[in-house]
Amino acid sequence: MSKRKSRQFRGTRCLNCETALDISEKYCHQCGQLNSTKKLTIADFFEEFLSNFYAYDSRLRNSVVSIFTKPGVLAREFNEGKRQKYANPFRLFLSVSIVLFITFNLTEGDGSTNQEEQTNITINEELENEKKQDSIISSLPESEIKSKLTDNIKKNKVEYSRDSIYTKEFIEKNISSGTKPLVYIALSFKNFHKKHPQKTEIEALKELGFETNFFYKTLYNKSKFFKTNDIEREVFDFFYEKLPFFIFLSLPILTIIFWLVFYSKKINYTEHLVFAYTYFTFMFICMILFNLLDFINQELSNIVSGFSFLILFPIYLYKSLRNFYQQGRWKTILKFVILNPLFGLFLFISAIIMMFIGIILF
Repeated sequence: MSKRKSRQFRGTRCLNCETALDISEKYCHQCGQLNSTKKLTIADFFEEFLSNFYAYDSRLRNSVVSIFTKPGVLAREFNEGKRQKYANPFRLFLSVSIVLFITFNLTEGDGSTNQEEQTNITINEELENEKKQDSIISSLPESEIKSKLTDNIKKNKVEYSRDSIYTKEFIEKNISSGTKPLVYIALSFKNFHKKHPQKTEIEALKELGFETNFFYKTLYNKSKFFKTNDIEREVFDFFYEKLPFFIFLSLPILTIIFWLVFYSKKINYTEHLVFAYTYFTFMFICMILFNLLDFINQELSNIVSGFSFLILFPIYLYKSLRNFYQQGRWKTILKFVILNPLFGLFLFISAIIMMFIGIILF
């Protein structure tokens, strides 16, 4: 037995909260602090540190094991009052979120650097290919040139150089497939700024034939910061990296959906929130593993993450709902189906807000 816990060092008043104690009490019944008047020694200090660390470590281990092996059980047992063996769900979610942010920052720099180097290597090759194509086309009769270009444009087979600068008139006439016009506008802005860094956004927009309104000025200023010509990938990575932060902020609102679909007088909003924290803790831990796998094999990481978002996470959500709310199989399936369009609507509205914020912060 530790000397600090010996009866000879027990007091009649708690040193922490000053609650009156009996000499037989090892711990304060008010705040839980050890009832000991013994001065702290080095041995006592490390013993207390290790015991507290082990207590948290065991709760952390129990929480992670339960989250991965028994979906929804941790949240149910925590709400039932079995809280001694589990880490606090909010604290665990917050800790995992911080680790996820760190792994995103670790993978972000390496990938963008490699992409930029690869782009710089291929620029000269692309320019040479363009010159060859130009020389071949110029040798054809004018009528045949127009015919070939018209056919290719109609079939959307023309792949314009991402290193070139295009005017608004050219893009409107020749590039009209999906999001390509916006992509080539951003690329033109990026390339123009790279070629003429001393010119202002208003000068650049006038030379390229764009209106000098808020949208184009904002897009021009944001386009300067693209590191590569694969801007679709950069935009996707930006929003994917901000996904944990977005979920963290929107989780209290997202919980309202669980509360509405699984409304019960026996379960209050906070208990639904505990369930939401545990589910997204599982998702965030998986995303950490995806980021670590990305260091080893990026293609494999993309396959695993794609499979998880399409198959694993929905199945895990269903099992979590079944174990937490303890409703019948078909009733849970019905409510699971109802949840999907509600989540879709919520995510659609949130995505618009997130894109607006992202454009400002990008």
